[in-house]
Amino acid sequence: MRTHRLSTTLVYGVTLALFMLVIFFLTNAGIDPRANRIGDFDPKGAATVCFGLLGLYHSIAIIFFDEDDSSKPAAPAADSHLPRAPDSYTGFIRQSWYKVLSVGLIFAVFCAASVFIWHSFAEFPGSPGTVWGDYATSPAPALTLFLLCWASTNIGFMFASIAEAFNRDRFGLFITAMVIMFIVSLGVTVGFIFLPEQSTGPALTMAAFALPLTLIAVIGARAWAIARVDRYDANHPRLSARERRRSEQFGPDHQRRPAPGPPPFDMLRDGEQLLMHFKSERTPEPQMLIATNQRFVRASILGSDRTFILEQASPGQLLGASPERVGHDLMTTAHFRDRQDMRVVGGDPEQSRAFAEAVTRLARTGQLRG
Repeated sequence: MRTHRLSTTLVYGVTLALFMLVIFFLTNAGIDPRANRIGDFDPKGAATVCFGLLGLYHSIAIIFFDEDDSSKPAAPAADSHLPRAPDSYTGFIRQSWYKVLSVGLIFAVFCAASVFIWHSFAEFPGSPGTVWGDYATSPAPALTLFLLCWASTNIGFMFASIAEAFNRDRFGLFITAMVIMFIVSLGVTVGFIFLPEQSTGPALTMAAFALPLTLIAVIGARAWAIARVDRYDANHPRLSARERRRSEQFGPDHQRRPAPGPPPFDMLRDGEQLLMHFKSERTPEPQMLIATNQRFVRASILGSDRTFILEQASPGQLLGASPERVGHDLMTTAHFRDRQDMRVVGGDPEQSRAFAEAVTRLARTGQLRG
């Protein structure tokens, strides 16, 4: 699977390099690619135009990200009653780290290498001391272009991460992030247009600073986006196939109507099964930790014997639970991946220990009993 994904990125990288090779040969021959007429383009500007296009294509490399891991069939969960955590809508932030970080690297390698071919056929090889003029005589210009192309891809992926983070609940911010990404890509394009005439030394220094900064930015933005999406998914669990059919048949109000019964059974939705719960009466309104086949919940019991959900998470985020003494109080804590713990104070120590062991077993094996 990983080999297939990497090979797809390699194919796109080679395709982009070959496409730019064709564009350079056309402009170098004085042919305007848009008009397909000889003599409409000054070959002296071939490197300028093609460097600009390299910056543009790398900064919007997200358009090559057509593989969506979330759309592929997943292996069944260890327990059929425990659905997997919802995947990303776009698939981008659910991709492996190696795939995300390798796209810019692979694209930049092929494009920087192909520019050697440009230079060997160039009608105007540039002035000595510049990135374009020194391309065939020093490795510094190729390294400069490689670093800047990779950095441009990271910038685009950073804005794609921000857009993905807001895609579910802040559509206006999602559109804003995408618009900013394209505006920034135009700025990157302008910077690449001036790159061929830049002095090699300062340009390499700038590229050496740009790459690590953009790597930190894209890693941080993507980690934040993953955490934000997971929090949203935990608070908005996706419906099962049966729930979707019932929702389409009876409408959302019927689907989400609580089931009759005392707490915590009154909080269960149609098709949801209670696995276990722990109750603490230490607070004025008793609180519970509740595990179902669809979610993990911290809730309080109101005076009218009605369960009120305080927070919830998807089963895929659950790591386990633990009881501990904090002063004179017993604290029962459920631990999660990419979100804060849930805890209740008080309750029976033996019940707390048994509940914590069962939750930990459930998180590790998907089974209530070993």
